[in-house]
Amino acid sequence: MKELKRVGPLSAGKISGIIGVVFGVIAGLILALFSSALGGSFLGGNWFIQLIGLTLIYAIGGFVGGVIYAALYNLVAGWVGGVQIELDDA
Repeated sequence: MKELKRVGPLSAGKISGIIGVVFGVIAGLILALFSSALGGSFLGGNWFIQLIGLTLIYAIGGFVGGVIYAALYNLVAGWVGGVQIELDDA
């Protein structure tokens, strides 16, 4: 067994931000589709603005959330120990 003692906050933020981009594009496409189909207006009503807006919101939120989560993990892991993982030398 190995123990994960520390996570780099910036590294975790980058990964979370990229995952946020993927989910933001999906959410933006769904919102743009339903918004235009129902005649509603969100973020200006333009489907491109909706797509870009939600992608940016998810990316920034993912990055900030990843940094905060990694920093909190490092803090708590210092008190109670890190997560134990089993690695294979394949």
